[in-house]
This record gives sequence, structure tokens and C-alpha cells, in this order.
Amino acid sequence: MSVEFRLGIALRYVLTREQAPLSRFLSVLSVIGLVLAVALMAVVMSVMNGFDREMQTRVLAVIPHVSVMGAGGLEPSGLIEQLQNNADVKSVTPFVELQGLVQNGKRVEAFVGIGVSEPRSWVLPAMVSGGKTEQGVWLGMRLGQRLSANVGDRVSVVIPDSGDRKARAHVVTVAGWLTTQTEADDALMLIPLQEAQRFVGYEPSVVSGLKVQLQDVFLAPWFAQGLQYTLAPTQYVRHWGMTHGNLYAAIQLSRDLIVILVAAVVLIAAFNVVSSLVLLVTDKREEVAILSTMGLKPRAIASIFLWLGTLIGVVGSVLGVLLGYVLSLSITSIVARVEQALGLHFLNTDVYPIAFLPTDPQLGDFVLVACIAIVACALAAVYPARRAAQIAPAEVLSEA
Repeated sequence: MSVEFRLGIALRYVLTREQAPLSRFLSVLSVIGLVLAVALMAVVMSVMNGFDREMQTRVLAVIPHVSVMGAGGLEPSGLIEQLQNNADVKSVTPFVELQGLVQNGKRVEAFVGIGVSEPRSWVLPAMVSGGKTEQGVWLGMRLGQRLSANVGDRVSVVIPDSGDRKARAHVVTVAGWLTTQTEADDALMLIPLQEAQRFVGYEPSVVSGLKVQLQDVFLAPWFAQGLQYTLAPTQYVRHWGMTHGNLYAAIQLSRDLIVILVAAVVLIAAFNVVSSLVLLVTDKREEVAILSTMGLKPRAIASIFLWLGTLIGVVGSVLGVLLGYVLSLSITSIVARVEQALGLHFLNTDVYPIAFLPTDPQLGDFVLVACIAIVACALAAVYPARRAAQIAPAEVLSEA
């Protein structure tokens, strides 16, 4: 009879014998705790992955990866072709940058204006809703709400004086909305490029700068540094790391800290297996003694409880991962419904980069969480297994 077969029979013998209610309750409780801890860690890692993804795709879709600017304006004709020939560059978009006040009736709000030939060249297509570009300006959704503006309304745009130009008011039509779900919704206004050039007094061939989107957002610092050497003294480069680098670093640091804290919760839940297995060893002393008299060595008896702890880890991890995956897929809608029901906003763009709770479940994270829980449960079973191996059969059977 093989060792594996004998251990299987012994494990089944231990598990099928009647178990005390308290021992059974603690065993079930330890599995439930492990399931909830694994699910929590899986959800947290998915949410932090979601923040990382939205930072790279949503936030940096509105903010240029690299901006090439010029003092007093920039004539970009030759520079656009130079940039487009670079393999690291995804797209190049001329723009005019301006700031001012927008008024609708008695409501006045500050705005940041960007003049572009097409709004979908500045933001993602899904972020744009409304009419056609040539019909007017595109307002950030929350900016439009504060102005109580509707599509088709005519609003006044006031541009502050610049040099010898005095402040002037221009009447524009609201063509549609920008729904980026970032801080840009509070102040962003996209204006047709020719209108923006007229507002700031630029010639048709002059713009404020070029928005350069790269194939890899993390190349921006090195790309900007290399590009600066090829520009004229009056031209300069800035990249997203100068304005949002600290925010991205904070997200990464928060992710690491939260993962460590939640991993500690998983380890605590896994080591709850110790209490349940210790009680099980005490409850099964007679069965262990009988197995010893049948010729099972202490090492084999210890392996029974090691396998039992590992089995608890596998079952708890599988159930926890499945629960975590389901919650990860639905956590965004769940939080949105809670916010709607309570009339609250848990994520405010004054503090957070986006206005919703993102999620991005990844297989590697789920496998890592499951492995941590299984290994922790196996290690937690070492002490109860050693206690079981040290049971003296003669002493136990004499007490029976």
C-alpha cells in the first residue's frame, strides 16, 4: 500500500468522524474569514489597477504627454512634420491655449480654453457629445451645469487683456459637452481653432503650441529632454510628469501600501486556521491514537493536518477569488448606485484624479492572491500538525 494511499485513507478517516460543534463552527468560520479576506484583496488590487489604467488612458488623454510651446506663439509647420516622422509619436495636434470668464445670464465661471480644429483630437471620442464642431464651443459637463447652459445657448466669453490688447467679450454658441469624468469637466472649454486664434490675436499660421501624444506615456521625460535640444531658444517643452507626476507617484505608493495592508488581513485570516486545527487535533486525539497503533508514523500523522490546512487554503482561495472577481466587475456600478441613493460623491476631482471608482481585474493578481493565501494556510497548519504528531497513543487510549 503506497504512502499516498494510506495518507488519503487516514485523512478521510479524520474528516468523516464526528466532530464537536465548536470545532466544526471554528472550521467553517476560518474558511469564511479566508474567503472574505481573499475577495477583499482581489477587489482592492483590481481597483488600484483601475486607477493606474485610468490615469494613463483617461487623464492623460486630456493632458498632453508632451507640449511644445513658444513664447508669443509658435509657427509649427516644419516642426509638425519632424515630430510625425518620429516612431515614438502617436499624434501631433496644434492648439491655442487661453483663459478667461464665461457668462450665461447672471452666472459667471472661470474657464480654461483650448483651441483645436476638432474636439476629438484633444479628448477621447467617447468623451464628446452634442452637435458639430463648427457650431460653437464644447463645455466640460460640470462647467455647463454650473452655468445652467444648454446645447444651442449663446454665452459670453471674456478674454483678459494681453499686452496692448484690451479685454474683449465674444459671444459663442454651446455646441456640446465634454464628459471626461476628470477635473477637466470643471473648467475645460474646447473652442474652434480659428476662433481661439482670433480671441488671442494670433495670425492663422500661429498657435500656442503642439500637443504630442506618445506611444508610451513613460517616455515623456526623456522625449521632452531630447526634443528641447532641437528647438529654438524661444521655444520650450513641458511634459505630463511636471504637472501630474506627483499624482501618479502617489497612486503607485497608495497601491503598494494598501496591498501590504490587505495582504496582512489575508495572513491574519489564514492563521485563523491555527485555532481551528488546534481544536480539531484536540477533538480527534482518539482517532490520531488509533492511526498510530495501526502503524502510521508521526511524520505521516503530521502530514494529514498539513494537507488539511492546505485544503482549507485551496477551498478558501478559490471561493475568495471567484467572489472577488464578481465584485471587481460590479464594484463601479455598486458605488455609483450608493452615491446616487445617498446623494453623495465619494470621489471628488478636487482630491482624486477621476470622479468614479475604476476597476481592472487582472489574472496575475488573482493568482498571486490565491498563492499567498494557500501558502499562508499551509504554514499555519505546521503547529497543529506537530501537536498531532506528538500525541502519545497509549496515554490517549488508556483515558478512553
